[in-house]
Amino acid sequence: MTDRPAPTPETYASGPFVSIRAGGPLNGTVTITAVADGNGRVLVEAAWTRENKPQSAARILDSYDPARTLAQRWADQLAAGAEPPPD
Repeated sequence: MTDRPAPTPETYASGPFVSIRAGGPLNGTVTITAVADGNGRVLVEAAWTRENKPQSAARILDSYDPARTLAQRWADQLAAGAEPPPD
């Protein structure tokens, strides 16, 4: 028996499995995607437009729960017109 928690099924899905359209003045979106062969790691990406130029930020996290928290924070920032930190 192992002490490791069971993996979240979403962390093994291909492509983004969470997509948040934050909207707001920056017309932002935030996604969470499983990292291929990442042992449960997930990628959080934000994309938005500032002065007609595409902008983005991305972070790889070790598990889904902190990724979900970060994605929601970035979506809230984008909705309020604030940019997440750059890559």
